[in-house]
Amino acid sequence: MKQSEIVIDAIKGRRSVRSFEEKRVDREIIEEILQAGRYAPSAENRQPWRFIVITNKEMMDDLSRLIKNEIKKLIKHRFIKGFSIKELKEEDTLKFLYAVAYSEKDVIFYNAPVLIFIVTENRLFNDESCACCAENMMIAAHALGLGSCWIGFASILGLNKEIKKKVGIPEGHHISAALVFGYPKTKKQRIAPRKSGLDILKWID
Repeated sequence: MKQSEIVIDAIKGRRSVRSFEEKRVDREIIEEILQAGRYAPSAENRQPWRFIVITNKEMMDDLSRLIKNEIKKLIKHRFIKGFSIKELKEEDTLKFLYAVAYSEKDVIFYNAPVLIFIVTENRLFNDESCACCAENMMIAAHALGLGSCWIGFASILGLNKEIKKKVGIPEGHHISAALVFGYPKTKKQRIAPRKSGLDILKWID
């Protein structure tokens, strides 16, 4: 197989994994994933990403509970005048948030053995650069036989200064992405269907 085919196969084969084996991921593999992230393109070559790596299960369980508590606060505050998050007005979204907030299972990090926060300064285009970094890391993880998932709920941690301090996020920085990694329980993941066509609005030749 050509190198180009291997890369494209890894891109097409990667998918979000939410069920992991109770198996430790070696530090060397985690470092290799981080290195892949560091080779992502970035605005002005700033390389604005910084990483917080958590493999401590108690810490991850604690963060999961904190996120659920923050979700409960958001749900409760939706009735306060001047507090407006349009998604909280959608019934389906509210039901989903209730299910997550009051679940006894870890539906935040899915009991993954590795959690990595990509942290960056509050500066224009840093989040776009960190998104490229995150994608590199997830593709690298797939190539190394691991599964990954981008955890959107983790950004809620940034709403609480005490939690940010607990995690180790420096002043003037925020969580740009939160990724979990681990060995997937199901080896053959179903390929998520893609829309027909290439989603091209217009091709100006």
